[in-house]
Amino acid sequence: MTGSEIAIRARGLRKAYRVYEHAIDPLVEVIRRVPRHTERVALQAVDLDLKRGEIVGILGRNGAGKSTLLKIIAGTLERSSGDLDVNGRITAILELGTGFHPDYTGRENIFMGGLCLGMPKAEIERKLDSIIEFSELRDVIDQPFKTYSTGMQARLTFATAISVEPDILIVDEALSVGDARFQMKCFGWIQRLKQKNATILLVSHDTNTITTFCDRALILEGGRVFAEGEAGPISVVYHNLLFGKSEASTATAAEEASSPGLENAISQRTVENADDSELPAEEIAPKVRYGSGEGRLLDWGVFDEHGRRATLLQSGSNYRFSMRFRCDADISALSCGFAIKDRRGTVVWGATNLTSHGVAWQARAGDVLTIACDCTMWLAAGDFFLTLGAAHLHDGAKIDFVEDAIQFRVVGTKGAFTTALVNLESEIVISSEQEDVARVSGAVGGC
Repeated sequence: MTGSEIAIRARGLRKAYRVYEHAIDPLVEVIRRVPRHTERVALQAVDLDLKRGEIVGILGRNGAGKSTLLKIIAGTLERSSGDLDVNGRITAILELGTGFHPDYTGRENIFMGGLCLGMPKAEIERKLDSIIEFSELRDVIDQPFKTYSTGMQARLTFATAISVEPDILIVDEALSVGDARFQMKCFGWIQRLKQKNATILLVSHDTNTITTFCDRALILEGGRVFAEGEAGPISVVYHNLLFGKSEASTATAAEEASSPGLENAISQRTVENADDSELPAEEIAPKVRYGSGEGRLLDWGVFDEHGRRATLLQSGSNYRFSMRFRCDADISALSCGFAIKDRRGTVVWGATNLTSHGVAWQARAGDVLTIACDCTMWLAAGDFFLTLGAAHLHDGAKIDFVEDAIQFRVVGTKGAFTTALVNLESEIVISSEQEDVARVSGAVGGC
């Protein structure tokens, strides 16, 4: 990549904090010139290349170094060592309401926030109405900021920040407290910003957000870049990092996610099954399998109305998702379920025994359970993946999970919009005051 294509480039970024045991130790250290501190390393040897016009997601557990990295890029925190080149105007939303005074009104905070972002007063005045309109807070804009709910504060913070029209936008979980409608509005604006060749760096614990909106993603773990690659596979690696039972299996998944031949490796790989598995190996192509080992999935599949295994599904037809699970320990509250993802890794549907019946299952060691879910396939045409597994109800700890266990294709959605995700078996009626003009089931093809 040429220098003009790069928005952010980092090499060997490191951030370490000095930790003193006593308040007087820094003074003693200066006078005696003898170290009296220990170091806590927040970032270690981080390399990044972010291109113009891409959305990059950052995943990581609490304390992994995400906020530290964003603050260094935004220029609000000094790095201890390493090189950093930032090309473009940055706007960062790092913490909810940063720089906003709780006693000032929303209107006053717009001016204060805009000045902090480098906008002259005349520009703020020119954009004031559009900021208020985007925040949807016109009725309370002259009330103190401290009286706003967290969601309202997020709206005003985001609306003010994006008014700068930055070359680089950094968002650190600031939208997680907003309602779904406002979040979609913000992400729509982010997509438009991307079309203007801006770079967006997005931190979120929601892998659906990462897979839906990001071109690629990376995982920070222990202050280092643990894995990076396409958003879908990286989100799976992140799940494995959170719930996997061994560092070795997680490291293997990270290597695979970063591999150029990932998709081929996935399509050829088979998962280890118990000896009594009935599922043909060619139908098993999971990316990652993880869990505590208190039980094991023996086999699984998608079956049509005649009980035959199916990977080519007809929209509008009935199917059964099924799996067999062997309990190797007593489990007081078992939750089993299925989820469907699209090609980008976004979960488009999911169900468990809790969502169906509202009760958990009590299982004893040695039990072999069959979990089945009957449904009508109303997904529109496309390729999808079925994830399945078992977990503890109370804390969500995974017992045995297989990500993307089955890939299937849906065909035959004549009554769905050409770019639709689901077919609602809809009917559109067009009429005039004089007479019925047309009656069309579904949507007109080619729209």
